[in-house]
Amino acid sequence: MIRLHAKNWTVRGDLMVCFFLPGPLTTEVWQDCCDTIASPEVTKLLVASIGAVEIDANQRRQINEALRTPPTTATAVVTDEAIVRGLMTATAWLGRIDIKAFPWHKLAEAVDHLAPVGLSVAEALDLVDLVRHRAEDDEDR
Repeated sequence: MIRLHAKNWTVRGDLMVCFFLPGPLTTEVWQDCCDTIASPEVTKLLVASIGAVEIDANQRRQINEALRTPPTTATAVVTDEAIVRGLMTATAWLGRIDIKAFPWHKLAEAVDHLAPVGLSVAEALDLVDLVRHRAEDDEDR
């Protein structure tokens, strides 16, 4: 189901900002996230995480399909997990999807790379903070 706003993401203009905590994701959350990414509203995606998010083979297939659904989605992944950034770089080299990885200290550069329409870098950074706090606050309960 397409959800423009959920605990782990929000859509503003053509940009979808996601934040995930370490560990596995439920099938329902992942499916809704992928459905939203594949929607015509989203052409730019910023996915941020603290730690390693665990996705299984079926979830990898779903995200691959979502990112390749026209219009294709330019993606920036923000994480301090060097292995994840390396995998994203390798994926980009294969040329199948438009994806680039950044460490957390280059978050503003990730937003610049995506160049969301109608949003300043500061506004996009505020969205990342909003979604991150929402996800972390819910985890504390």
